[in-house]
Amino acid sequence: MKACPQCGAPTEAGQLVCVNCGTRLALSPRPSYTGPPRSALPVIVILLAVVVIGAGAFGFALSEITSDDDTENAAADQGERPAPAASRGEPQATRQAGTETAPRTETTPGTPQEQRRSPLLVWPDDVSAHTVVLVTSGDRPAARRVAEEAARAGLEAGLLRSDDYDLGTGLWIVFAGRFDTREGAVQQAANLAERYPGAYAQFIERSP
Repeated sequence: MKACPQCGAPTEAGQLVCVNCGTRLALSPRPSYTGPPRSALPVIVILLAVVVIGAGAFGFALSEITSDDDTENAAADQGERPAPAASRGEPQATRQAGTETAPRTETTPGTPQEQRRSPLLVWPDDVSAHTVVLVTSGDRPAARRVAEEAARAGLEAGLLRSDDYDLGTGLWIVFAGRFDTREGAVQQAANLAERYPGAYAQFIERSP
């Protein structure tokens, strides 16, 4: 509440004339705007800096997201793009992953191939001697398997046809070793009896 400048009577806010003396009360002029107070300037500067920094960070994040999307799209396009066809005249790889092509062995025409040597002992036609008969069978493949197993075990084993030595008809004889005396063949038969039950000494002579 202000006092009248003329008589000092109290006046109300917005009162135009003093009710005591009739003096016209002067209205105080509205102060003109001179901008924000100096104390508010640092706050405004800080707010502007925050806004600028925030806008820059937002723009950077947006550019990163956009670049990531572009990279993923490019990778997807690359994966969906069909493999380039081989140029004419360039050999194409036919070997698949995890498989290997066995090297091809080339042989020169006219070159004889080396034959596998049989481990079986061959009885000479002009030799007569004692031997040990291990097995006698009418099944030639079975008799040959027994002879090969005996040869792999270290015996001088072979296969004879009984008809050629007057020892029967249609039989195959598995023999082991050649001995000058019957005693030597009998001793060897005894040594092999545990492995070949029924082994016996036999004199071998080509039929006339």
